[in-house]
Amino acid sequence: MGERSNIKRYSFLRVDVEYYFLFILTLMLSIIGLVMISSASMSVGERYFGDSYWFIRRQIIWWVVSFGFFILASRINYNFYRKFANFIIIVLIGLLALVLIPGFGVEVGGSRRWLDLWFFNIQPSELVKVAIVVFFSDALDRKYRHEKSLKSLLFPAFLALFTITVLIFLEPDLGSVIIIWLISFVVLFVGEVRYKHLFGLGFIGLITTVIYLFMADYRVDRLLGFINGNAGNDEVNFQAYQSLIALGSGKLTGVGLGNSIQKYSYLPEAHTDFIFAIIGEELGLVGTLIVVILFILLMYFGIRVCIKAKDYFSRVMAAGLISIIIIPAIINIFVVVGLSPVTGLTLPFVSSGGSSLFVNMITVGILLNISRSNTLSRVDDNEQG
Repeated sequence: MGERSNIKRYSFLRVDVEYYFLFILTLMLSIIGLVMISSASMSVGERYFGDSYWFIRRQIIWWVVSFGFFILASRINYNFYRKFANFIIIVLIGLLALVLIPGFGVEVGGSRRWLDLWFFNIQPSELVKVAIVVFFSDALDRKYRHEKSLKSLLFPAFLALFTITVLIFLEPDLGSVIIIWLISFVVLFVGEVRYKHLFGLGFIGLITTVIYLFMADYRVDRLLGFINGNAGNDEVNFQAYQSLIALGSGKLTGVGLGNSIQKYSYLPEAHTDFIFAIIGEELGLVGTLIVVILFILLMYFGIRVCIKAKDYFSRVMAAGLISIIIIPAIINIFVVVGLSPVTGLTLPFVSSGGSSLFVNMITVGILLNISRSNTLSRVDDNEQG
């Protein structure tokens, strides 16, 4: 009895450290998000809705709902999702198609990305990130791992990815497609897909993206503006220029929470795509470094969960799940500091957006369950030994 107690105590203090750190880091990032959204969105809320608290009120509601599903996902055994992997991916492909139909899809800024569910809007392209990770992990575990042929990879995994790509391209939303492809390649790489298959699919994805990129002038202008480095107030680089002004204005410790100037119509999407710039302006270099460190720690402990995974499916899925958070975070920060063209991607947990917060919370919730399963498995092995 004493030996069993020691094993459980060791599990709590050492083996399961990833679980508690992932939990705490998620709460910290999401709370930072609520604080910064309340500051960054007040002017735009007042301008468009006559209510300074319109965005933060909705975000708090989404946070409460998302936190509930976060806890629920951490309690549901991760193997549960693979039972419905095919069904979920088919449903989400249907929702992506439904977005394109006028009357169902909500058009904002020239893109039709949201479904109007009366009381709230959801973005299927966010939900599909988790679905594609579960679907790919299951397909690799059931087929490709035992028969490493191109056919077993193309059907059904690549077929689903290509269908999703086409539907999101039609919205249009290049940023989400790039994220989904990068997430998919993390899953394929960790799943030990043969390099020739990996590079072959990568080449197809790259060519498809380049062709799509040059099908719209505004996308080409963004790319050329970034390459040429045209600074100033020209239309193409306006957001990037204003973002750098915000970061520079913050200096080391910032101008103070709530005291941003750039959020007053100078920097578009200050509460969503460019909220990291507002963090830099109001909280300075110190504030931005804290956020970056939190994401690095989240990545570190997510990778530890992946490495400790007890089976192929959980290892591949854990890698895909942590990439859902980290890849968009890296790209968003790169955009804000001028190291990447503007993509329209938000900062996970921090930017305003209900669907994004909901998906990110569920993502970490599933990762927590994998971590819990890793610990319980080791405790059982120790008890049997």
